[in-house]
Amino acid sequence: MRHMALLAEGILKLHWDQTVPVNVAHILKQMGVRLQLQNNLAYSALLSISSDNQARIVLNQQLPNVHQRYVVAHALAHVALHHLRPGREQPIHIGSDFRLDFSQHHTAEANDFALRLLMPEPALRFAVEDMQARNENEIASVFAVPPLFVKQRLSELGLALSRAPSRRRHGFTIDLDGVNH
Repeated sequence: MRHMALLAEGILKLHWDQTVPVNVAHILKQMGVRLQLQNNLAYSALLSISSDNQARIVLNQQLPNVHQRYVVAHALAHVALHHLRPGREQPIHIGSDFRLDFSQHHTAEANDFALRLLMPEPALRFAVEDMQARNENEIASVFAVPPLFVKQRLSELGLALSRAPSRRRHGFTIDLDGVNH
């Protein structure tokens, strides 16, 4: 998993503009991954890698925005982690409850990668420690992810929220130039 974490951090370092919610479409474009929206797709998305190694994600346009963001980040994880060989395609099914089959190694890796991409550690730490976010829903709103994912990511990072009354926050920009890694 450490390799996967470093890969996600590297992609963020190269392509993230340090705003939240993370602009996943910008990252896709910078990585040369084509995104196509389609109505009435039988899956959440269909990921394909052409024989000349061109990645394409066909996304179900009818999904809510938060769902679309996660599905795209999840599909991008499969691309970045080389889970799909050229000339193949893979349907991606992610239900409205976001539950996944973690017995599938690639699914667990893609989920972890997607959460790291959508909620970068420096930005999440900033939201919790400096902005003093009060609950998972507040953070979920800022990062445009489901509260379930916020809870999971906070646990992974050992971050705890203070329990004062909640405030509504919107996206923000952080300056990481002076931060020591």
